[in-house]
Amino acid sequence: MVIITEVIQNSDAWRQLRLGIPTASCFEKIVKTNGQRSASREKYLFKLAGEKLSGEKTDSYYGASMAKGHEREDESRTWYSFMNDIEVKQVGFCFFDDKKEFGGSPDGLVGEDGGFETKNAESHVQVDRLVNGWSKAKHFQQVQGSLYITGRKWWDLVSFSRGIKPIVIRFHRDEKFIAKLAEEIQAFIQDLGALVAKLKA
Repeated sequence: MVIITEVIQNSDAWRQLRLGIPTASCFEKIVKTNGQRSASREKYLFKLAGEKLSGEKTDSYYGASMAKGHEREDESRTWYSFMNDIEVKQVGFCFFDDKKEFGGSPDGLVGEDGGFETKNAESHVQVDRLVNGWSKAKHFQQVQGSLYITGRKWWDLVSFSRGIKPIVIRFHRDEKFIAKLAEEIQAFIQDLGALVAKLKA
């Protein structure tokens, strides 16, 4: 059963919870949309092993666009809540269960069955998405992973750009993919444990 922590996202406490474990935002590094293993699996395995061994979070790029994305997250959440007349509950980090081997950081939980994830888009990117469409495949593993971790039935993915019409894509559980994802996550966790034990020996 999902374990929800109330830490503030992007805080030191939040980073500590994520240290050395696979998270939903990186599930694409473990498995492809077709259920096959990702080419970046080994690199991600080494990254998390390094974190477990050093006790330190690997530095990652945090540029202006990411900073803007976090700044606009509240705007997107407020818009979504208003348009749907529903509360979006902010949470810290969600573990799949009390083993705390993997988890994710949803941008919000909606009611009893739903979830919310928003992606900030530069204005030209949002126009492109409105004109040419926005593929579900872009964040498929993250969203299906969030559904798996939380046990929820649906998840709304929002592309948000200030002053431009937002895009909302609703995902429902893909049980076939989730079963494969669960299998690959467990295999990854076992490989990670074995690697860390080997390097400690």
